[in-house]
Amino acid sequence: MSKTVFFNIPASGHINPSLPIVAEMVRRGERVLYINTEETRSQIEPSGVTFIPYPTLPELENLMKRANNGNLAGNALALAEIGERLLPFTLELLQREKPDYVIFDSLAAWGKQAAGKLGIPAAASIVTFVLGYGVMPPVSPGVAFQMISEMARRLPAYWQIARRTRNQFGVKPVGLINTLMNYGDISLVYTSVEFQPNGARFPSSYRFVGPPISQRSSTIDFPYEQITRRPVIYISLGTINNENLDFYRQCFAAFGNHPGQFILSVGNKINLADLGTIPSNFIVRNFVPQMDVLQRSDVFVTHGGMNSVHEGLFYGLPLVVIPQQAEQAMVAGQVAKFGAGVALGTKPPLGQVSAAELWQAVDHVLRHEDSYCAAAAALGDTFRAAGGYLRAADALITFGQNGRGKG
Repeated sequence: MSKTVFFNIPASGHINPSLPIVAEMVRRGERVLYINTEETRSQIEPSGVTFIPYPTLPELENLMKRANNGNLAGNALALAEIGERLLPFTLELLQREKPDYVIFDSLAAWGKQAAGKLGIPAAASIVTFVLGYGVMPPVSPGVAFQMISEMARRLPAYWQIARRTRNQFGVKPVGLINTLMNYGDISLVYTSVEFQPNGARFPSSYRFVGPPISQRSSTIDFPYEQITRRPVIYISLGTINNENLDFYRQCFAAFGNHPGQFILSVGNKINLADLGTIPSNFIVRNFVPQMDVLQRSDVFVTHGGMNSVHEGLFYGLPLVVIPQQAEQAMVAGQVAKFGAGVALGTKPPLGQVSAAELWQAVDHVLRHEDSYCAAAAALGDTFRAAGGYLRAADALITFGQNGRGKG
């Protein structure tokens, strides 16, 4: 039996894929210490891990929010600041616990840095597409120039952080851009090699294990008896960029007279009363048991988050992808490339669509449903063939037993 410490960030899109993996590892006898903020304890602890919270620091909560706001340059600097504040805790924890290996989310550079200083093998957990080996974000020259300019503007502040962490803790800086994507001795990538852009180019240290989807039961109450129409179209902007009242109202305008049944998830930050009059063919909830609803749906209108896209394709569901961030635009492009759906609002400003465009996209997918379903099902087959959480657990346990780079 090996012992590992898993450093993650407080974001559902990064936590949820890890839970079936660590639960399986615990079931097989591994000891897993899982590190995240106290607010995530109830989400993580049922998987059977030993939960340890990050220290409560006055500025840490604000930094965590800044690191998740969609501004890549700002996110990168915030993650560097978080790393500086968490390194003392991280180093002390690893020196005390003496794990056989470390697992770190690709955004949790402090886990990689501390493991590197202490000579502990480290594996990365990557919930997005991997950049590098010819893979670049799909942005226009103007947007690319803006991103580079914003990064350059933050470099002096980053260099001060890097100098302090090197001098004070003796750790190797990862670089400002690399705070957004850190790799390990092995890197678990939660998609299939087929769906990953240029997937065949990556070396064997990248393990494309597929999405770690488990048949989890939901405790969210939902009025399934109100699903009385066909087709069923499920709409969700995910858990982060989901406060877009204008988008929800565009959905009402587009589909209020549609013969189908629409299910809309708006997240916990929206007061349903602020949406105005909800059409009779809409079921609107702050939370929706997504896995269950997807299995009852005919089309999934999504923001293009990797978890949501994986779950829709896993069930062979055609997608209409409306990205809210650059990384989601890449996902939208892959979905369209494989013929598993259509992409809307992929040019800056991302996510801007009209009611007419929404109607046309959903109508087009429904009129060519057989073709889109077949393409979605084919991608879902690649996810299952990749192995999912069982293969991920295999890789990590073997890595822990055999040492650096041999997992």
